[in-house]
Amino acid sequence: MSDVVLVQESSASVARLWQVATDWPGHSRFFPLTTVRVDAGSPGVDLRLHATTRIGPLRLHDPMVVTRWSPPGERGSCELRKTGRILGGRTLLEVEPVGAGSRLRWTTDVGPAPHWLRRLAVPVAKVSAIPLYRHVVRAIAREAEHD
Repeated sequence: MSDVVLVQESSASVARLWQVATDWPGHSRFFPLTTVRVDAGSPGVDLRLHATTRIGPLRLHDPMVVTRWSPPGERGSCELRKTGRILGGRTLLEVEPVGAGSRLRWTTDVGPAPHWLRRLAVPVAKVSAIPLYRHVVRAIAREAEHD
């Protein structure tokens, strides 16, 4: 899928927005029907995450690894790469100051793991991904505004 880019401004500080955006188990609150667990280790490159989405008896395991980790001084960025057999792609999270608050930019290229199939699935994947990620980005920004 070609990149989907969503941007959300927040009245929260860059540090607070980063904290909520990179609270991986906390993403279970934002992604419907999904639980996220993290392997033991410090936040940063090579940290492994496991998202599991359950719909009735069906389960989708979505493993990921952090491939870039640059906590904010003024700005911060983090990249995740999906490593599973079903879903592939990457997600880049960036936080930066804007006015008295901050901005979250969420860039994702996620779809079926086989790259050739991902290219074919672009129209359908974008239609379903945009509302989901818009919800997630807005929810992260809202939560960051409330300690």
